[in-house]
Amino acid sequence: MLKNYFKEHKKSLICLAIGLLAILISSFCGSLVQTAGYSLTVSDLRDATNEGVMTSIVVDAEGNQTEQETDIAGKVVSGLLFKPNSATAETPHPGVVLTHGYLNNRELQLPFAIELARRGFVVLAIDREGHGNYENTGDTGAMMATNGLYDSAKYLYNLDYVDKDRIGISGHSMGGFTTAMTLMQDASVGIISAGLMQGWSSFMGAGADVDVGFLKANDDEFFFSGVDASGNPTISREFLHSTTAANFVGLAYEEGGEINVENCAYYVNGEVVDRTLGTAIDEPFRVIYEADEIHPLNHWSIPSTANLVDFFYTAFGTPDGYSVIDTYNQVWWLKEAFALIGLIAIFFLIFPLVSLALTIPFFQSLRTRRVKAELALAPSGNGGEGPRDVAIAYRDVPVTEEEVKKEEKPLKGPLDWVFYFLPAVACTIFAGFSIQSFVNEWGDRWFPNTQLYPQDTTNWVALWSVACGLFACGMVLLFYLVRYFMNKWKYRNNPDELVPVDNPFSTAKISGTNLMKTVVLAFGIVIVLYLILFINWGIWKTDFRIWTFAMKVFNVPEMVPTAMRYLLFFGLFYLLNGIANQTYRTSTMPEWATIAINAFFNVFGIFLVIMIQYGTFKSTGVLWQGDMALGYIVLFPIIPILVIATIISRLLYKKTGNVWLGSLINAILFTMITVSGTAASFSYVMG
Repeated sequence: MLKNYFKEHKKSLICLAIGLLAILISSFCGSLVQTAGYSLTVSDLRDATNEGVMTSIVVDAEGNQTEQETDIAGKVVSGLLFKPNSATAETPHPGVVLTHGYLNNRELQLPFAIELARRGFVVLAIDREGHGNYENTGDTGAMMATNGLYDSAKYLYNLDYVDKDRIGISGHSMGGFTTAMTLMQDASVGIISAGLMQGWSSFMGAGADVDVGFLKANDDEFFFSGVDASGNPTISREFLHSTTAANFVGLAYEEGGEINVENCAYYVNGEVVDRTLGTAIDEPFRVIYEADEIHPLNHWSIPSTANLVDFFYTAFGTPDGYSVIDTYNQVWWLKEAFALIGLIAIFFLIFPLVSLALTIPFFQSLRTRRVKAELALAPSGNGGEGPRDVAIAYRDVPVTEEEVKKEEKPLKGPLDWVFYFLPAVACTIFAGFSIQSFVNEWGDRWFPNTQLYPQDTTNWVALWSVACGLFACGMVLLFYLVRYFMNKWKYRNNPDELVPVDNPFSTAKISGTNLMKTVVLAFGIVIVLYLILFINWGIWKTDFRIWTFAMKVFNVPEMVPTAMRYLLFFGLFYLLNGIANQTYRTSTMPEWATIAINAFFNVFGIFLVIMIQYGTFKSTGVLWQGDMALGYIVLFPIIPILVIATIISRLLYKKTGNVWLGSLINAILFTMITVSGTAASFSYVMG
């Protein structure tokens, strides 16, 4: 029996095995990279606490010295701890706490963590409050929340295998703000010895012996504006010539003169000092690193990773037992490449899983479609000679990919091509050029943050998505009606020759029973994918991602109920988008071309406005739409999401003959990915 089953479903089973094998191999290789060949361990800390004591010498007014003990209570709500195996109580290593920016999570600092850990540093990458697995307490919005970093530095301080005299911190963007605040807060305590602010331009002070640096993009969307020595405004790419930069490094300048702070140079008391890579500078220094990139690339680029490694090498020296590794000798991108393979593989699994699920008796009816059938009844009157009565009934017929293909009509003339592409052009332009209004006007007005819908940017994204879906649906309906009435007019004198226009919404027809089964199957597929993710994380501490687009682990009791509420909005979008995807099908082009065209129009408008934004930024140093510095960054992951959603929608339509299964899987999966990867300014409501 099993032999027959394998023979009948050989293709699906082989594809399933290939997908699982790709996940296994990519995750193992990714784990191999991030553990430096298992020379260190990676632990997922949740609500971890420890206690310790700091002993310091206090000198009174008469010069008398006394010891003072301060209790240090450490806490990590959510963090990834990278511990080199050579770090022990006898040979403690320097430690660094890393944190992320607004709307991000601890995993976005993995490039830095991997490179520091393989060089012998103990590294702790943490979630800030309101992000990732650290639920917002409700005291402040997620953007300005600073909780998490200082308590985590204290946790690192209390570990016996961490050198208490060499503890550093670094955070990106609003995590850079948190870094600056923590440096100021710690000035009177003295736990932290070095701090690097990534993508943050304000420094409020630190202890007298603390090394401090800025890590910035040449063109930063948010920060690093100032004035030069003459009081003229400067933009980000001119920061090294600003008074802010000069004051930070202690460089003297004359009013009206020139300021030229050296990129990547180490300043001690306003003077540049030499240093050897891997050797610490004995005196407290200041440094500014500038790389040719934009703000969101600070934590995902080889130059910035090299600069961060350089900073902590110079602050703490080379950890005992380790040789100096050149700063541009980096492997984190390999880990990212393996995570991308895993991401592709987890999406690939959808198709064999669906194919196999449709062989289960309970789901077999999803391979059928309800069609209209005219039933001829017995003739009445005239001795059975009269015309037959006709009744309308419905029946379920099997669906095969060949039968679905037969429905596709050729595009025969120029008018057909116009009607094929014009709605798509209108939809993609609307999607791109409406974003600004939803971000800055309509989002907060029509869908403000609440306890039930607590995420800062998910609300406007959901609202914009629904608007795009409704607009696409309106375009499909409009052009259907135009074609319908044009046909009626064209064949007004020859109604027998009229060829009916296909109803674009027929692809959404489904019986109530099959709809319920489709819902069950869609949730089942997504649950299986996430079970694979969580099991994989438990074994390897790796997830599936590329940059900010990630399928990651999350706190189930908080995230799932929230995702189900947002699903009402994203579900409507993916259903309407699925209808539009199936409307644009023709026998004139092969399936791959149809998918490519649909995917293109799904994302081109978004891609276009982002390209205008950053093309202008690159050429002038000033954004095309200054009020969209954050808005377009939020939508970076939406481009691959919509491409993948198009593929899923089209291929699953061919298996079921309707849009529902693909649309629901897209909605559930991408809602979960969206909700688990951003920030919330309220605590989550469970249930």
